[in-house]
Amino acid sequence: MSRGHFIGLNHHRIMLQDSVRMETYLAAIQSTVQPGDVVLDLGTGTGILAMWAAREDARRVFAVDPAPVIRLARRLARDNPNGERIEFFETDSRELTLAEPVDVLVTECMGNFFVTDELAPVLRDARRHLKPGGLVIPSDIRMLVAPAFFPQLDDVTFWESEIGGLDLSGARDYALRTTYVRHVDPRLLMAPPECLAAFPLLEAPDTIVGEVHFEVTRPCTIHALVGWFDARLSQDITLSTGPGVETHWAQVVFPIPPVSLPAGSHMHARLELCMDTAYQSRWRWSGQCEGPDGTVIHSFAQDTEERFPTASEGPSQTAIE
Repeated sequence: MSRGHFIGLNHHRIMLQDSVRMETYLAAIQSTVQPGDVVLDLGTGTGILAMWAAREDARRVFAVDPAPVIRLARRLARDNPNGERIEFFETDSRELTLAEPVDVLVTECMGNFFVTDELAPVLRDARRHLKPGGLVIPSDIRMLVAPAFFPQLDDVTFWESEIGGLDLSGARDYALRTTYVRHVDPRLLMAPPECLAAFPLLEAPDTIVGEVHFEVTRPCTIHALVGWFDARLSQDITLSTGPGVETHWAQVVFPIPPVSLPAGSHMHARLELCMDTAYQSRWRWSGQCEGPDGTVIHSFAQDTEERFPTASEGPSQTAIE
């Protein structure tokens, strides 16, 4: 059973205060849900999407979430228009058979850079709840990547300074093997973004492997790759989580050892996502930078599985007599 997002109420408040998220989802629901529709809100949380669908005169709304916050959603629905039309299910949607198929499936089961532990199988299963020709909000996902000048990534640079007169720089290489969630200024992007992967929401994969290529048109230093996603909520409405768009998702930063590049250089990168048996995500990112003449200037390879030394790399342990 999917554990869902067992997050505290304060994080739900943060999501509700995300004006980009709220305005785009409201507009998509208003333009998609028709009077008399049957709607499924998958991962309902505080129930906001279900309540909006009910307010648009949906005949019936199924709200599903395995997390206890759904009990609050049931309470909140009583205070809002047509709340009595919402049926709440505190369960994994994969174990649920609805009383009837739905016209519209709406969900916000999307994490930073789209990836959300455990939920890809839930999204793939959700298609069985749809009527033929049923609509999905969002329908499609695009995962985008760009190289960035990002010297202020103190998660890495912190380890370059002495602490109390001690040299801790040996940790820096391991800090480079970790991803970080940050709001990145769009002015720090050193090339236009490239699409790493694109897929229908209900075909969300467990494994993603993609290659991206960038041309640097001005001299610069690259410190990281930056990833984000765009979600097409309806034909005319797209939710972007990219640099310069203030959402609670922010962007995911994949650090690399800094490399200075002249204008006309090229960067080739490969990113790989896979899930382990517990559905925890593992990222690998690698690539190389070439000068204008094609000479390799720099190469890199990072893996979140290697964020700490192996047992054989550490100091030997001696028993105390």
